[in-house]
Amino acid sequence: MVGPHWQRLNQRERAIVSVAGVLLVIAAVYWLLWNPLASGIEQRKQAIAAQQETLQWTRENTGIYLAAKEKGSDPKSQQATGSISQRVTELAAANGVEITRMQPQSDGLLVVIDSVTFSQLLTLLEVLQQQGGLAIESLDVTEGAEPGIVRVRRLQVSGA
Repeated sequence: MVGPHWQRLNQRERAIVSVAGVLLVIAAVYWLLWNPLASGIEQRKQAIAAQQETLQWTRENTGIYLAAKEKGSDPKSQQATGSISQRVTELAAANGVEITRMQPQSDGLLVVIDSVTFSQLLTLLEVLQQQGGLAIESLDVTEGAEPGIVRVRRLQVSGA
């Protein structure tokens, strides 16, 4: 049951059309089935690798935390002493953060920082809480002039 157009083609033309048809079918199978499956498998492998990396980090840090807890070195026992402004100044300087302005409040301290990297800010916040024994009441951050740089318009801390 071959159509009239096929009947009109000579032997050589039929061979060329047959080969082109087979190549078209192979290309369609590759682009419609194989390529999306291979891409999906690669994406899943990358996601699994990232999850395994996170799991490994969690296991390592859990061990460190549990070891420190067993030794009785609770982070709150390592808190700095002195007034809130002294603790903030010392811990900021130790972490390479330059404070622009500090203003005492009724129950704490208002801190302004013109320019700091985001990672330094996160480290400072953690240190203020763990080593300084301070509570972060509020934080107002805006993006800085360069990527990764932020401006702290308002960091309200108080004694915990």
